[in-house]
Amino acid sequence: MEFTEKEKQMERFWVSQTAIIIRDNKCLILESIDVAGGWMLPGGRADIGEDGETAFKREMKEELGINSFQILDIVDYKLWYTPNRHVPVCTIVNLVDIGTAEIKLSEEHSSFQWVSLENLHNYHFRWDKAAEIIRKGFELNQ
Repeated sequence: MEFTEKEKQMERFWVSQTAIIIRDNKCLILESIDVAGGWMLPGGRADIGEDGETAFKREMKEELGINSFQILDIVDYKLWYTPNRHVPVCTIVNLVDIGTAEIKLSEEHSSFQWVSLENLHNYHFRWDKAAEIIRKGFELNQ
């Protein structure tokens, strides 16, 4: 199948899903293996042909080793552009309950922390909207 230039450009739009996981009044954040001291929320983008639910389950399994979780609510969504490729990304941010599941990090992350709202300012987030989104997650979790 041949695609027009406009169709090819439209394919360069990513949808990602991110999890805000709050346990004992602290939010789970992950440190990137690529950037020491660069923190992020768990999640990632959908692969071509993958529906949203399947993509999010795959990302939670890959990044955290979690098979079972519950989406409690949608915190927000943000449209942003990748820094190097300038690809538009729509990120859907979910408030997620993982119960007492143990975190088993993938090779993409070097460590994780449970951070309180009061200590967010101590972390450098790779996504400039992360701290704002985490604050909204705490508010919604009340």
